[in-house]
Amino acid sequence: MKNVFILILVMATSCIKEPIGDSTVTRLINNSGHSIEMQIYRNGEFQSVTIIDNNKTKEYRYGGEAGAVGTTLPPFSADSVRIIYYEKASIWHTKDENSPVSRSLMLESSYEGGKTGDNTYEFTYTFTPEDFEEALKFGE
Repeated sequence: MKNVFILILVMATSCIKEPIGDSTVTRLINNSGHSIEMQIYRNGEFQSVTIIDNNKTKEYRYGGEAGAVGTTLPPFSADSVRIIYYEKASIWHTKDENSPVSRSLMLESSYEGGKTGDNTYEFTYTFTPEDFEEALKFGE
């Protein structure tokens, strides 16, 4: 009888909704002077496109009630992102710290922000006119 009671107690407590994990908000701000197309690649395979018009912000939420756990940067379980400044230039952002790109969406060090509370994080990446100039110089 004692084992049945323990089994019922374990089953009942496993149905209680617990917080999923740390909550992260990541903002990508486009102040480059050009609309941006972000082509996202995983394992070398094209996955999706996100467009951010000039002077606009794209926001990603992770963790907590949103579902994912941790402080993952957006939407980057990817290995690279091709940034296209409409009809002007394009450049690859990768995890390679030796890349000629001075900042990369794929590197946490390129973001501003960090921990804002016990279980909350906020990161911001701002595309600038200098990023566009760098794409003209080093990009395709």
